[in-house]
Amino acid sequence: MKSFIKSIAMKRTLFILATTLYFSIFSQAQVLDQIVVVVGDNMIKQSDIENQQILLEQQGEKSTKCEIFKEMVMQQFLVDQSKIDSVDVSDNEINNEIDRRIAAISGTKGGLAQLEAFYGKTEYEIRNDWKPVIKDQLLAQKVQNSIVGDVEVSPNDIRMFFLQNQDSMPEIPTRYEFAQIVLKPTLSTEEDKALRKKIEDIRQRAINGENFSKLAILYSDDTESAKMGGLLGDYLSRGELVPEFAAVAFRLKEGEISRVVKTDFGYHIIQMVELKGEKAKLKHILLKPQVTVATMQKTYQTADSIRKAIGDSLTFETAAVKFSTDEKSKNNGGLYMNPYTGTPKFEEGMIEPTTWYTLKTMQPGEISEPILTYDDKGTQVYKILKLVSYTPEHKATLLDDYSDVKEMALESKKDDVLREWMKTKMANVFMSIKCEEYNTCELNFDK
Repeated sequence: MKSFIKSIAMKRTLFILATTLYFSIFSQAQVLDQIVVVVGDNMIKQSDIENQQILLEQQGEKSTKCEIFKEMVMQQFLVDQSKIDSVDVSDNEINNEIDRRIAAISGTKGGLAQLEAFYGKTEYEIRNDWKPVIKDQLLAQKVQNSIVGDVEVSPNDIRMFFLQNQDSMPEIPTRYEFAQIVLKPTLSTEEDKALRKKIEDIRQRAINGENFSKLAILYSDDTESAKMGGLLGDYLSRGELVPEFAAVAFRLKEGEISRVVKTDFGYHIIQMVELKGEKAKLKHILLKPQVTVATMQKTYQTADSIRKAIGDSLTFETAAVKFSTDEKSKNNGGLYMNPYTGTPKFEEGMIEPTTWYTLKTMQPGEISEPILTYDDKGTQVYKILKLVSYTPEHKATLLDDYSDVKEMALESKKDDVLREWMKTKMANVFMSIKCEEYNTCELNFDK
């Protein structure tokens, strides 16, 4: 198959890491570590390769350590080239990508709280662990795009690619396309006033001289920072904080306590500990909204009345625009876009479990009853689902899967260009293999 599987593998490391980011590294036992290879100023460790192999197995893919080694070497060559070309990524780019991945993975894990439990770490700790990894990935992606970004395939290229690889076309997995109406429970006016009064009272106590750290330990709903007296880890930049929080925090003087700040997470009061240039050490106290059973019941009743009206007085799409609280899908008539791929098609493992269990019992065009599940911030919500399309697993064909075959052909062509680029770089970048096990791995990047 003209090494088609290897061709896609050159993209695979960047794609899989860019979308799932070590799904199971933190839940696996630590492997015995050692440096495998040094590429320029960077190194690849045995744990990097073994963790990537675990990840690929979880994705249903098989790769030898040599294949993974080769892919990781390529990424490090791209990172090294980023220094030569003065390519950089900003804190905003890194944090936006972290936000995207956390949203995507939280969806499959049943919310942010479940994601934290899965990794055994807080969101803050996960973000810190991911930053250097994501930075290298974004640098590599920028350089790779500069090399292959202009590569295109014609209809004839696609047809020829399919004919040459027809006998070994991969299986296209079962895919779902769905729309949703999301209703997020909200505090009543009285409940919101009570929460606001509680945090205002805490703020006043801090203003009057009570120890901020002790108040954080006693009252903050951010349990991890509360353990440290409200401290939000090390020095943070504006881009690492939600905008409403950052806008207030970076106007504070050292030791000053902020007004009450509202974000999607709840109500905060912030204390500036120290400001160093564009970064700050901060403490906060967070009170999260605690939705009552009565409010949840009321939200269900609203969802149920919307569901009953669909088909009589309004369409699903109109209802989504009018009632859904999910800003990402409501203006598409509820159509939910896959944060992994940018398309509306989802494979089974990409869908939050409760949503998937509902979808797999439905027929295209069918609309579900309201279901209780989670949004990407771990908040319980009610969803009304519409199954737009269902495509069972099948072998790829040019007629039914033209866009997939086009993507395969394009990646194969890009891979050829990238391999040629690698050949020119091999002689100019320092590389030293430190582990005998990998001395036999071929690095000539030939097909």
